[in-house]
Amino acid sequence: RFMRKDPDRVAGGYKAALANPNTTRQGRKHAEHELKAMGRGREAHVPIMTRIKRALGIHSTPRKARQRERRATRTH
Repeated sequence: RFMRKDPDRVAGGYKAALANPNTTRQGRKHAEHELKAMGRGREAHVPIMTRIKRALGIHSTPRKARQRERRATRTH
């Protein structure tokens, strides 16, 4: 059976990439470009506070907690 990609799910993946703090700048630009190509440019909006935090390198999770998480995932 032939399955087609659901455009809503594809767009959702690109929107998730925009919101994900681990996505590279190049990846965000690609996701934004693809959303605009799909005619969903308005959905490529990223809140101003998120942009400010990225520019300043501020993470939601404190550094010690991130380091603990990294150590825990490496041992398993």
